[in-house]
Amino acid sequence: MDKKNLTIEETFALAVQNQQKNNLQVAENLYKEILKTNPNHFQSNFLLGTLSAQTKKFDIAKQLLQKAIHIQPNYADAHNNLGNVQRELDEHQKAKVCFEKAIQINPNYADAYNNLGNVLKELGEYQKAIGCYEKAIQIDPNYAQAHHNLGIVFKESGELQKAITCFQKAIHIQPNYADAHNSFGLTFIRLREYHKA
Repeated sequence: MDKKNLTIEETFALAVQNQQKNNLQVAENLYKEILKTNPNHFQSNFLLGTLSAQTKKFDIAKQLLQKAIHIQPNYADAHNNLGNVQRELDEHQKAKVCFEKAIQINPNYADAYNNLGNVLKELGEYQKAIGCYEKAIQIDPNYAQAHHNLGIVFKESGELQKAITCFQKAIHIQPNYADAHNSFGLTFIRLREYHKA
């Protein structure tokens, strides 16, 4: 099939397939092709923004995700992804606003609560971070990363037994979770229980 004669829908489908197969350069070129023809194509702005974040092109990702939000302001994933990009760019207050907006749009968005918890932790707002991680776990009890992140805040707050419980839950849910195993061991070292570490 000649690429020149593809419709925007066909080009978009091809871009998504390539992104899913991790052919990111091919996907990127296809999204850019669509945006040349239709700069306000929401999904291309959103997915190219997401892909740009994956490939650590955070400034480009930020512009594309902001454009996607401008086109479709009530798309929670776009706010969440923009928040992650802003966090990478050390724009923590802006990231916080994005995660809060994602939650406002979708009150059961476990990822957005987890991400908001990460930003609050980085801002030193531990109690609020704990509340966010707990809300993420309430929405999705098998959210290993949220259990791990909650454990990190407890560990940093000196509540080591609570931290250990969180790390154990994360490992129970996801047995190969290297960060959780590492945090678990380091917490026992802090407790001077070297035999358990």
